[in-house]
Amino acid sequence: MRIPKMVLAGAAALAASLGSAAGGPGSTLDGHPAVTRYIANDAPFVVFGVTPTHFDGQAGPVKLTFIATDRLEQVNVFPFVRSTPGGSARMRTQVSCGPRDPGSWDCTVSVADLLAELDRTQGELGLRIEAHGDLRDRRQHSTVIITMPARRPATAFSG
Repeated sequence: MRIPKMVLAGAAALAASLGSAAGGPGSTLDGHPAVTRYIANDAPFVVFGVTPTHFDGQAGPVKLTFIATDRLEQVNVFPFVRSTPGGSARMRTQVSCGPRDPGSWDCTVSVADLLAELDRTQGELGLRIEAHGDLRDRRQHSTVIITMPARRPATAFSG
């Protein structure tokens, strides 16, 4: 069963608005200060959010939550860091988060090594998500980019 694009767009809008209504701009439900941007949205795929929504000197994994309204043949995440928004990015090897059957899914992405590579103490951590429905149909492809503020982890000082 194919879900119309309008339903997918509505689900993405609902995911963003639920947090705003529930907890204001600081709520992790709306993703603030993380920003989710859909470059293409033609696969049966909706990002529901990331946790944490920013990194303040603590380097842990990112949990990506997404919804598959139909079968997804591939979901790949390409984590990256950059020192300034829109600047050049250092990408890490892809993390496979699929294939997935319809439903709600979580995917854990390790980012500690990336945060240590920030040129400055502050920057931006990002996830480029590529989701594919039927691989034989090039039209079933979504690209979503999530960016969030990040601070390089403090280095341990010895004695």
